Amino acid sequence: MTTRSTLYRLSSAIELITGITLLLLPSVVVPLLFNAASSAAAEALMQLYGLALIGLGVACWESPCASPAKRGLLVYNSSAAVFLIILGSQELSGGAAVWAGALIHLVLGALMIRDQTSHASG
Repeated sequence: MTTRSTLYRLSSAIELITGITLLLLPSVVVPLLFNAASSAAAEALMQLYGLALIGLGVACWESPCASPAKRGLLVYNSSAAVFLIILGSQELSGGAAVWAGALIHLVLGALMIRDQTSHASG
């Protein structure tokens, strides 16, 4: 497996694990992300988001990862990094889990930008 394949496989695995966790343990995840008690509505949204992440992870699992799937992971990781950084700077943030997620998405997004721009031009 090449380094490029490993990057996208790793990101897919992270999304699958996160999605399954959100689906099965939303009452644990909500307080880690938000400085608020869990509610039925928040848990339902976490489960829906979990299903979306499972779909993204499955769509991108193939090796080599298809170009549209790579672009999808790039957009998701970059957007998630920005969102989590903004969330982390607000009172609504639950703390360390938000910053850890932001860092993971920032690193993955940056690596994917480098990969996709270097292979697009050469």
